[in-house]
Amino acid sequence: MGGVDFIRSLIVLHRTFGKFDARTRLHTFVRFVTCPFLRVVKHVPAGAAVLEIGAGHGVFAALARARGAARVVAVEPDLRKVHALPGVGVVAGFDDCVRGAFDVVAIVDVLYKIPIAEWDALLARAAARVRAGGLLIVKEQDPTARVKNAWNRLQERLASALGLTLGESFSYEPPRAFAERLRRHGFDVEAPRRIDFGYPHPHVLFLAYHRR
Repeated sequence: MGGVDFIRSLIVLHRTFGKFDARTRLHTFVRFVTCPFLRVVKHVPAGAAVLEIGAGHGVFAALARARGAARVVAVEPDLRKVHALPGVGVVAGFDDCVRGAFDVVAIVDVLYKIPIAEWDALLARAAARVRAGGLLIVKEQDPTARVKNAWNRLQERLASALGLTLGESFSYEPPRAFAERLRRHGFDVEAPRRIDFGYPHPHVLFLAYHRR
C-alpha cells in the first residue's frame, strides 16, 4: 500500500475515533502504525458483508467499511473497547452471539490470546458464518521468526501486565501447521504470506476460502 492509502486511512481513523478519549485515540493510532492493516484489508471485496471476531476498538472494521464493504459487524468481548462506530454494527460479546452468513470473516491478532485447545471450536464457529466460497482472513504472528517473535512476546506481556488486553495465553502455531488446521475445517488455503516488511513484528496472513 502506498503513502496515499496510508494518509487516507489516517483520515478515516481520525474521523472515526477523533472524538473519543485520549487513551483510545492513542491506542488506535499505535495499533494502526504497528500492524499492517492495509495489507490485510485490501483482500476484503467491495460490497462484502464482513464479520470481525475480536475487533478490539474497531480499527480493521472501520477501514473495511471505508474501503467499500457493504456491511460490517464487529464483535468484541472487552467492554472497555466497545464503542459505537459509524457504519459498523458493534456487538459487545463473543462470536457465538452472532448469527447469519458473511462473505468475509476476519480474525486479526486474536488467536494468540486463546489456548490452542480452544482454536478448533472458534474456527468451527467462524466456518459456520462464512458463505460458500467466502473468505476467512486470519492475521497472526509467525513463531518461527525467532527475533521478531521474541520482541512481539515481550510487547504482549507488557500489554497484558498493563491490562490492555484480555486473556493470559500466548499461543502460536507455525504457519504450515495452522494452514493445515484451516484445511481440516473445510477451507482451501493459500500459502501463508509474511506481510511484516517494515514492521518489527512477524505478521503472517492466511487467506482461506470455504469449500462448503
